[in-house]
Amino acid sequence: MRLEPDRRHLVLPVIGKLRSKENTRRLERLVAKGRARVLSMTLAEQGGRLFVSVQAIVAHQPRTPADPAARCGIDLGIGHEWVVIAHGDDQIERVAHPTPWAALQRQGRRAARQLSRRTVDSRAHRHTKAKCAALARRAANLRTNQLHTLTTTLTRRYGTIVVEDLDVRAMGRGMGRRAFRRTVYQAGIGKVRPTLAYKSGQQGGRLVVADRWFGSSKTHHGCGGYLADLRLDQRVWVCPQCGLLVDRNANAALNLRDWTGGPVADRVDDRDVQRGGVAAPAPFVGEPRRAGSRAGVGVRGSTRPSSGGGGRRRQNPTPAPAEERNPEQGYQPTGAHKRALNW
Repeated sequence: MRLEPDRRHLVLPVIGKLRSKENTRRLERLVAKGRARVLSMTLAEQGGRLFVSVQAIVAHQPRTPADPAARCGIDLGIGHEWVVIAHGDDQIERVAHPTPWAALQRQGRRAARQLSRRTVDSRAHRHTKAKCAALARRAANLRTNQLHTLTTTLTRRYGTIVVEDLDVRAMGRGMGRRAFRRTVYQAGIGKVRPTLAYKSGQQGGRLVVADRWFGSSKTHHGCGGYLADLRLDQRVWVCPQCGLLVDRNANAALNLRDWTGGPVADRVDDRDVQRGGVAAPAPFVGEPRRAGSRAGVGVRGSTRPSSGGGGRRRQNPTPAPAEERNPEQGYQPTGAHKRALNW
């Protein structure tokens, strides 16, 4: 596998040479200078188009943000205000939703109805199917472009960025209406934190994750008043302590910016980046998963009918000899793995 010097072709194992629509000069220059090394190439189909993902190790130069001592807070939402940023100079920046998802949803529904009326494998069916894929691809491209524009601007400017710890999957399940669940997934707020994590390391900054149970929206940034029964549809609420009107999103961004935190306030490492911000230990790669057994646990010994009859079968696992695991590798020795297959 390699990138051709003409910067228009790349060679994949088994498949051979392919011409790329996008110019590969950015990565080819790094490879030619010895600052990058290609690890793998993956060919995939998305939205009716073929994409080649090139995984490479790139040696980056040490960088420093424009204002290393400054902080900013980011409040994410699913409505019109997609992101609300509280800058270090108390300026509030509001970023609109990256895609006109309402208009694209109507166009997608109309195209889906047209697709259901077409004869399968006909010319009209293929044309309408390509139209549906183009609409989905446009929404994804707009969202990805807005995401990278936002994260690159913030990581190059601020030395410390504070985000909230959101459980996006739980938010989608907790929404009662299907339209609300669809809005959560279309907003793409789950990609903001992992993108900030790896870009902060590249730019020499620091990403801080606030506690999930920190009431950033319910606590008034000015006086510290707390409103426990704040509903989701209340975008503006009255502080019970000072009586002032509080903007929900701007107040949450200010609280996140000034959050000094607890044990969670730490720099996000590589494991959090790979897991989308959730730290998890390395998986144990041991015995293969088989029918009637738990994941990662092999079944040894013979199977025989139970004494009670009825056609039910009982498995009598034979305990395997205990062997020492290598904590650095996370898997069993080769001999134990081969013995696990002889059952």
